[in-house]
Amino acid sequence: MSPPVRNWIFLGDSLTEGVGSKRVSHVAELAKELRASGCTNANVHEFRLRQVDLPSFNRFIDFNVAGLMNLDEQQSGADLWLWNLACEGQTIDSDLRWLPLIASLRPELVVIFRGSLESIIRPAMIADGGWPWWVPESWRGYAAMDPRCYFSTTWWRNAKQTTVDALKQKVRLKLLKSRTGKPLMDPETLASHLSKLIKQLQALGTRVLVLGLLPVDQDRFPGSAEQFKSVNERLRLTAETEDVEYVNWSSQVNGDELFYRDGFHPNEAGAVALAKILRNRLCKA
Repeated sequence: MSPPVRNWIFLGDSLTEGVGSKRVSHVAELAKELRASGCTNANVHEFRLRQVDLPSFNRFIDFNVAGLMNLDEQQSGADLWLWNLACEGQTIDSDLRWLPLIASLRPELVVIFRGSLESIIRPAMIADGGWPWWVPESWRGYAAMDPRCYFSTTWWRNAKQTTVDALKQKVRLKLLKSRTGKPLMDPETLASHLSKLIKQLQALGTRVLVLGLLPVDQDRFPGSAEQFKSVNERLRLTAETEDVEYVNWSSQVNGDELFYRDGFHPNEAGAVALAKILRNRLCKA
């Protein structure tokens, strides 16, 4: 009788899904690392899947998920599937919607990389709506004024993007100075959601690995670095209380060369570095 297919699931936001058209991600890089090392003794496939908003995605055909299947050159009945279920702009409470799929996959491992999106210090107006009249309506979304990760290589798009981004950053930093900023979710609420998610995953008999937050650029996101340290400690305590694994990889991923210009999202070099950390951790177990 052949061994069963194995499933590893990755939950998170844009730091796990990846940004840009190529969606550079440590999950995709981990698939490459595992294939090259052979430490799993299995062919490794990557399946990227995200929930989409129906009207904006395709108004003619009903879709509520979209994805990409990246198959290993070799295939067998005992392969390892890496399921990247992360989605940009979605906070940890949205992960519960994946539970029916996760339960049907019966994963041997679920990796949770949550808290970055929830913990960035943002203008207080996002919470209470007290925007100055002169801030454009389209800039008032929680991430609408975040620094761009990169600019287009097309000159006229580059000129437009750099100009608009410079204006947004001037306004965003002014707003942060005018009033004390707030995160989208306080650490206790984040920990509560994490505990609930872990408990439901444990009921499936799966191994759970919680990842700590990566460093964040203090100049681009004032106040967020200290907030991230506090959240990391709360994540560690939650993982300890729920008796699951925790890895704080922030000390192993330092340097501007590993992040896009926003000082928040890992770039391709960062994704490779993160994948190596995960491979070393997961291949030892």
